[in-house]
Amino acid sequence: MSQSELDAVLGTVENPIRRRIIARLSEEPNYQLQLSKELGISQQLVAKHLITMEDAGLVSTIAQDSPRGPPRKEYLLKKSFSVTIDLAPNLFRARMFSFGAVPGVQENEERAQMAAQVGEVMRYPDGASRIRPLTQVVAAVDKKLKDMEEERAVFLYIRGLALREAARITTSLPSDDRRKVLRYLMREEADGITGISASLGLQKQVVGEILEEIEKELARID
Repeated sequence: MSQSELDAVLGTVENPIRRRIIARLSEEPNYQLQLSKELGISQQLVAKHLITMEDAGLVSTIAQDSPRGPPRKEYLLKKSFSVTIDLAPNLFRARMFSFGAVPGVQENEERAQMAAQVGEVMRYPDGASRIRPLTQVVAAVDKKLKDMEEERAVFLYIRGLALREAARITTSLPSDDRRKVLRYLMREEADGITGISASLGLQKQVVGEILEEIEKELARID
């Protein structure tokens, strides 16, 4: 997803009231009045936040018949996504990806088996018989995600150690521009002279000369 989409999402979910509304809508679609009652917030304030969330593309509405009057709006979450923010000395990275559809990643046996379990449960004759096996699938996925998060935390720690050492080494360099470029190359994926120049606010020629110097030094080491 683009940086503008990430900014819109972060700007929307930074508000604690909107996070409470999102949490409620994640359970099931709901109406403005009902949200106001359940969350103990005025209907006017709920309406204001729902408009903000709709403008950001996080929620949408459908018209539902009302037994006591004109059709009323039912609000539901529109997107499925995950946001991760890594923050530490020598590290800041914010990313967002959507999982509203099947992710474009290579299939493996474990994921295929879990997906097949869900498909098998959906063929059970009645809804009540599906609850237990579906709960087991969710528990298995949650454990897998927890294990991945713990492993990710270890890798981020190791990455931080390497970057701190790199920052210590580059501090002794006489050129500010060279330090900036080297630290950028350590932190970010390579995106060419134009990308480095735009990110660091340096002239392309300066970046090109520094990269050329680094390549020559590495060639001498090899």
